[in-house]
Amino acid sequence: MPEKEKGKPVVEYPCLWGYKVIGLDEDAMREAVKLCLDSCLNENSGDREFELGMSRTSAKGKYVSLSLNLNVQDESERNAVFEALTNRPEIVMVI
Repeated sequence: MPEKEKGKPVVEYPCLWGYKVIGLDEDAMREAVKLCLDSCLNENSGDREFELGMSRTSAKGKYVSLSLNLNVQDESERNAVFEALTNRPEIVMVI
């Protein structure tokens, strides 16, 4: 395994990457995730499968979290997906 550079782990691409997507409305969040993936995945990579499943609901039922897992081709694509998700109004937080 490659060594860390300046405290940052080295990630070998392509790789499976997971995002935790948190919001208020599960259906709206699912649609927002699909729109984000359509808009920011590398054009040369073609259609890719991804897993989007329910993760948790908060104790009082206000928030829901979804787990998104997909293969990313490189760091710029990984960051583009993260940025697109965080900019959606349906999504409160992305981890």
